[in-house]
Amino acid sequence: MPLSNVRTATTLCALAVVPLLWACGPGGGTSAPATERSADDGPIRPASLEAGLQLYRQGDLKGAEAQLASALRGAPRDRRVLEALGSIYARSDRWKQAEESFRAALLIEPASIGARIGLASVCIDTGRYDEAAAILAEVRQRDPENPVAGLKGALLDVRMGRSAEAEAGARRVIARQPANPEAHYVLGLALEQKSALVEAAGEMRHVHDLSPSHLGALSHLVTIATRLGRGDEAVGWRRTQQEALSRAHVEERVRDHRIRGVAAFNSEDYTTALLEFQTIARQDPGDPQVHLHLGSTYIALDDLEGARRELELCLSLDPRNDRALAELGRAYAKANRMDQAIEALRKAIAMNPQLAEPHYYLAGIYMARGEQDLFQKEMTIFNDLQSRSQGAALEVQTGDRP
Repeated sequence: MPLSNVRTATTLCALAVVPLLWACGPGGGTSAPATERSADDGPIRPASLEAGLQLYRQGDLKGAEAQLASALRGAPRDRRVLEALGSIYARSDRWKQAEESFRAALLIEPASIGARIGLASVCIDTGRYDEAAAILAEVRQRDPENPVAGLKGALLDVRMGRSAEAEAGARRVIARQPANPEAHYVLGLALEQKSALVEAAGEMRHVHDLSPSHLGALSHLVTIATRLGRGDEAVGWRRTQQEALSRAHVEERVRDHRIRGVAAFNSEDYTTALLEFQTIARQDPGDPQVHLHLGSTYIALDDLEGARRELELCLSLDPRNDRALAELGRAYAKANRMDQAIEALRKAIAMNPQLAEPHYYLAGIYMARGEQDLFQKEMTIFNDLQSRSQGAALEVQTGDRP
């Protein structure tokens, strides 16, 4: 039974099976059209909020900041905007503004895990280690298993010279999230700090495998290879570092196209979005993210073969791209190729067990098939992951700082 033929009694169920769902938009994350109502007919969310959050997830901090500042003017008490802006300010060393944003978010929602983790991060980066430790202790009381807080705690231990504690903390996060590059990065920092240089290099190489443009890992690989007396290897890593910096410069050139493309996508102007993303692809064909953008756009345009082609290209460039696998599953579902859809979505879940959207898409497939028990199971998992995702936007981003 094609997804487009399914009709349900509730908004949430309908969203699970209509062709675009909420559209897992360019760059991952759940994105809405220009004005998307929540399932309970709550307030309308502006396109600038959705575009800003997408750009933030993609690492385009300048583009995200402009969109989120616009969203904040229309929704000054939206803590998601305040938290995302706080994180952008922190990652660009504007500590005072970051702290003000996180504290404003806590005034609106005192129980916010994300704002507390963000505030702890500011304290770590400004040397207020005791205050950071106290905030993270509060987070652990509220959410003992929060991996972002655990990783922030490990980073705090690195900064305080407690390499053994940092190593243990990072390993705990890796046990839950083995593909988390920042967890391996913090582990590498801890091992380097205790002069376990060979093991530290192994962790930094793992970071590079998971996130090839991670400048912090590349910087430390140069340093470690030099300390080990491996001159040729250090030269090779320095060359890789320069290539990553060059790619960052390319990204700077195409940033405006990306911003316009995301904004057009969220306004459901998919023809314009397609043109903008195609412009990026011509300038930077090796960017897996733009092929993910194109795949999502082709799905919106009902060009499912084009979507499959772009998503498979994305995966050839970045085999661990869980969002591309989720979108590929959605494309297969729209084409009524349900077995292939389920296979792709299961791969996305295996790649990233914390990713909620594939469970949402699977729920829609199972409801379309009339498999109510499986539908309920996937929705339960989806809702659980959503409820435990607080602070996920504030993943550790340590850059070149030790």
